[in-house]
Amino acid sequence: MERFTFKDRPNNQRMQVTVDQYAKSSNSEQALLFLDLQWTYREMQKAYDQVLAQYGLSESKFIILMFLNSAEENSLLPSELAEKLGASRATITKLLNSMEKEQWVKKIPSLIDKRAVQIQMTDQGKEVLKAFLPDNFEFVNTLTEELSEEEIDQFFYLLNKIKQGTTKLTKEME
Repeated sequence: MERFTFKDRPNNQRMQVTVDQYAKSSNSEQALLFLDLQWTYREMQKAYDQVLAQYGLSESKFIILMFLNSAEENSLLPSELAEKLGASRATITKLLNSMEKEQWVKKIPSLIDKRAVQIQMTDQGKEVLKAFLPDNFEFVNTLTEELSEEEIDQFFYLLNKIKQGTTKLTKEME
């Protein structure tokens, strides 16, 4: 992901000039909110990537370890991991190959279908997860500690509205 500092963010007046010139049904407040949301996400992701990197993890590798951790016998098919992660089989294959080199997962050939393999989390994978999770939750706590319970509920409510807009956009683009 490219890193932007974006120190010359437009103010409301400057944004309104652009909105008036180009937008059909938007206003400067909506546009500024969108810019703030994007900027905040990038900064949050940049900080989270640094925490993950301390353990040799990416967000996708962490999520795969979590899926495996909660699976029966810590084992899933690559196709199940792809579906759960919302990623292509090719992407999953690359991630799993890398994780296998790190000895966080191992491939177990199927006894039924010689072409199929189960992906199982190893003890090393469990140790990485065990070491990372306290820092993960500390990151989340630090990020949200200024929010009250009511604000957290409101944030979920507002995020759901953004998700609805995202779903609408996705359907319109299909």
